[in-house]
Parts: sequence; structure tokens; C-alpha cells
Amino acid sequence: MRATADSTVILRPHELRLKRRSDSSIWQIHYKIGSRKKWLRITSKTSNLADAKKIAEDLFHEARVLEKRGLSVVSKKFKAVAEVVSGNLKAQVKAGTGKKSYADYYRAIDSYLTPFFGNYHVDNITPALISDFHRWRTEKVGYELKASTQNNHNAALNCVFDYAVEQGYMSESQRPSTKNTGEATEVRGIFSTDELIELQQFIHKWSAQGRATKTRYLRELLGLYVTFIACTGVRPGTETKNLKWKHIEFIQKPSMRIIHVTVPEGKRGSRELVARNELWPLLDKLRELQPEYKDLTLEQLIAKKEDKHIFRMRDGTLPYNLVNAFGDCLKESGLDKGDKDGKPRSLYSLRHYYATQRVLEGISFGLLAKQMGTSILMIERHYSHLRPLMVAEQLAGVIPSNQEAQTDEILRFMNPSPVRNDVISLVGASTGIYLPLVEANARATKELKDELNKAVSKAA
Repeated sequence: MRATADSTVILRPHELRLKRRSDSSIWQIHYKIGSRKKWLRITSKTSNLADAKKIAEDLFHEARVLEKRGLSVVSKKFKAVAEVVSGNLKAQVKAGTGKKSYADYYRAIDSYLTPFFGNYHVDNITPALISDFHRWRTEKVGYELKASTQNNHNAALNCVFDYAVEQGYMSESQRPSTKNTGEATEVRGIFSTDELIELQQFIHKWSAQGRATKTRYLRELLGLYVTFIACTGVRPGTETKNLKWKHIEFIQKPSMRIIHVTVPEGKRGSRELVARNELWPLLDKLRELQPEYKDLTLEQLIAKKEDKHIFRMRDGTLPYNLVNAFGDCLKESGLDKGDKDGKPRSLYSLRHYYATQRVLEGISFGLLAKQMGTSILMIERHYSHLRPLMVAEQLAGVIPSNQEAQTDEILRFMNPSPVRNDVISLVGASTGIYLPLVEANARATKELKDELNKAVSKAA
């Protein structure tokens, strides 16, 4: 055990002591309260030992009372706590270990929370003060922030409170409730499958009409980009800007091959998703755009785990502005007037389209939320109205009354038209390749063939 220094005076063993550094005449009070493992330190502001002892004892008794009442023993200004939290968030973002939302949090702390709450003690922020903050923020920006932005601010505020509670600067009972007075973000417009096919047909012509080579390359890539988002549900921009060939792998299952995608960056960091097997012609078309891979098959390229971006133009460069290009495309094609409800459409509408199609297929909200990297609550909020349509075909369908009709129904499933399969139709419209069922799902093909043979035998 380390020997006690001459400048240390023990008042209560393991609980309270005075200590004076060799370079100062002022006594420092060191104390522990309850189960707290860390020594708390505060200056006595006096060099007189008798006075320092009295101040230390008074402080210790007051601290014990505060702890018994469930209050913080040590108080800190909000600014001091917030600066530490903001610094930690910035370090995690810079190191690539933090969530993407951490950048939103530290910006909220630096731009809004610290300027308003900075000089208040973190354990003395009341619900009334939270309301004052909302009024101040609205005056600062000139309008009421959307609910999603206010949620980010609330999450950032709770990060500060979490750290304050952890350090003992406030108790959990002193944490004020946050509030959100913003309007929910309006749901983006949606596309129908027919509209996206029409859009792809337009892009083919539009690409050839570009005056500059770069423009033609950009429009060509845009067509493939649109279909990729519509068929995978990834977030445009956020989850595609750093997507590389090494992030895709083919996994062979007993019934079919799975396209497994690891999204390197997303709203909540890296995530994984499974793409429909029908997507492989689109990936092959993206391979063809990149001259260095012209001698490789898609399978060979995927196996090489190339550290190069998937969405590159024919000259090897990254697209300079797909957002503006998509807006121009909608305008030129006449699809910029909004959807059937008049809601404006953007690249993000393609993700909305993906979710809608999967819900109508009957995929569970839990599985869809995991696939799209979002919460079940968010899926339910936006797509629960589609539940009745999930079984519409079963409720409204007519069961064939004869074997010939049954055979026709089986054949219709074996040779799905673009109208019945949105993934096949969109990939086909983008690449000219329509993946037949036998390649999409060998087991389903065999089952359907067996049923067809049975039906034919009975009919004979």
C-alpha cells in the first residue's frame, strides 16, 4: 500500500481527507459518498487547517443528505459537460466507430444546446426551461423545426444527461423530460411499377440525347442506380456513396443463390441486407460499365472483392450529381407533377416504393425493418394502411373450376410477366434481361412443373 503523504490529513478513513500539494498552501477536500468508487475533489479555499476541517465536515454531511434524497452530490455547468460529450462524439465519428447520427448530435450540441443551456447547472434544467428552449430555437431559425430534427436534438440532449448521470453531476430523477412540438415529416411521393418502367424507357432515349459524353455516361448510370434502389430499398446517397464490389457476395442456398450486401455506411452505421436473385443482371450491367472488368464474369468480379465503387460511370469517375440528374429526368419525362396524391417525388421515393412492394408481398414488418435498416415502429407508421391489401388477391381471387384453368394458372406463375413481378420488370427495363423463374428459384420451378404434370395427367 502506498504510504500516506505528510500533506494528507485523514478525517474519515476511506471517506474524507484533506490534502495539500507541495506547490500550494490551500487545502483540497477529497471525499467519497456511499457506493461511489471515485474520490470527489473540491478546494476548501483556505490554508488554515482548522477551518479546512470544518468546511470538509460540513461538505461531507451535506453530500450525504443530497445522496439520500436522490440528488446529485456534485454540480457542473451544462457547457462543461456538453463539451466533453460533443468531443467524444466527434472522436467516434472521425474514427469511424460511431453511428452516422452522432454527427447530427454534436452539431445540435454545439449549435443549439450549449448556446442556450450552457450557463445553467446540468442538474437544474427544468421542464419549464425546456419549453423556453423550444421558443428560443424557433426564434433563432425563424420556423418550427420538423419532428425528425427535434428528435435528433432530444437525443443529443439525452447524451449530455446520460454522461452527467454517469459522472454523478445529476441524478436520474433530475433528468427532465424532452418534448417534440414539430410536425411529422411528410411522406414522400411514390411510384407505381408501371411508372418506373416508363421512366426506364425514357432514360434509354434520354441518355442517347446527351450532348456531352459525361452527360450520356451520367444518365446511363442513373437508370441502373434508380433500379438498384427500387429493388433493394437502400437509402440513396447515404448508403450507396461508398458501396463497393467487395461489399457484395453470392451465397448459394439449396433452392437459389442469394445476393448478400453489406452496406458500409448507413443512418445507423453498417448493416446487411439480402437482395433478390433477379438483381444479378443489373450488377452485371454495372460491371460492363467499368472497362477494367470487361474480361471478368460477374462471379469472378464478386470473388475478387474489389475495393472500387460500384456506381461509377464508363470513364471510371464517380457520378457528380445524381440528385439533380434525377430531378431533371423527372421533369423531362413529365413525371415531376407528383404521384396520384400530388406528393412530390425524389430519389428517396424509390426506397418508399421498395417498402410498399414488399409489404404487399406479405413480408412481415419486423423482417422488412431489419432489411431496410429502420425500426418496426417506422414501418408500421408508414405502411400499416397496406395490411388489408396483403391478402386482397386471396380474398378476391377466383379458384379455377377445371383442370385446364388450373394448368393455365400454373403456367402464368412459371412465366411471370413484368406486371406480376416488380423486380424482374424493373431489372428487365434497365438491362433488357428478364430472369426466368427457373433461374430465380429452381425449387419453386420443380414444384410447379410437378403440379403441371399432375394436372395434365388428370386432364388426359
